[in-house]
Amino acid sequence: MKKTGVRGLAQATGLSVATISRVLNNADNVNKDTRERVLEAIRAAGYKPNPAARALATKRTRTIGAVVPTLAHSIFARFLNAVERELAQFGYALVIATTEGEPEAEERRVGELMDMGAEALILSGAEHSQALLARLDAAGVPAVCTSVCETANGLPAVGYDNCDIGRAAVTHLASVGHRRIAVLHGPKSDNDRTRLRIAGVENGARRAGVSVILQETALDVEGGVEGARALLDGTQDFSAVLCLSDVIALGVLFECNRRGLTIPKDISLMGCDDLDWAANSTPPLTTVRLPTARMGALVATSLAGLLDEDKPIRTARLEASIVERASVASPAE
Repeated sequence: MKKTGVRGLAQATGLSVATISRVLNNADNVNKDTRERVLEAIRAAGYKPNPAARALATKRTRTIGAVVPTLAHSIFARFLNAVERELAQFGYALVIATTEGEPEAEERRVGELMDMGAEALILSGAEHSQALLARLDAAGVPAVCTSVCETANGLPAVGYDNCDIGRAAVTHLASVGHRRIAVLHGPKSDNDRTRLRIAGVENGARRAGVSVILQETALDVEGGVEGARALLDGTQDFSAVLCLSDVIALGVLFECNRRGLTIPKDISLMGCDDLDWAANSTPPLTTVRLPTARMGALVATSLAGLLDEDKPIRTARLEASIVERASVASPAE
């Protein structure tokens, strides 16, 4: 075959260019024998369709955009890996953009992804600017919110109940005897997931009859170190530290080790995420396991179903679970 493009295939099979195109685009209006005839010619020629040309012809890019706060934490890497792996099964590519948690940056990155031709978007959390939501609606670009299980913005959500996560964590510490619990959390501004977890902590503390010391810090290891220093140098008494993110808990662990404090003999420590290192830290970290990989796979499947088969995305709540390890014990008498 001298020509290896669509025209070459048409010449080799004696079919029209239009018929070849319908087979390449998996159209329904091609009979079985004709389809097999074209596919055999494709195999013989070793032909691979040009993605850019196909996008122009079909007006589809088969690209989905994900906008996340950061790639610095493995919780997002685990989620996005599951999304990308599942999307590939449906012939979609994933493009990732980060915002550092800034609403203005989110609007800008969403616009960039839409300009690139993203057919759908994955957003973190339920709170997004009216300008962003209006742009999605005007362009008819579907989006799904993740890491939450409900929204008030009209978009479907696939994730977990952050309020319940905070409540379950503080209840667990109370159940083993802790009555005064320090809680380190990331910035509340522009992060609805953190605010929901704090609300759950406060609710759980009231129900269990325990007191909590809430302290905001940076959402990274250094934030955990600084938060631990502030707590340990302060005057308030506590027997356990609950970190609403494992990365903060790692910083607390480092600072306690530096000061010669033994976990959990001197202080119990609990995290939230169940990152890949949590089971192998010293001591292994008690934490709340988030169904991050499952969430990613379900988001990808839901978006592919919407785009390929017009199946509506159903809001889904996935269950988190407490993983008990050696970093939590009953407080010393």
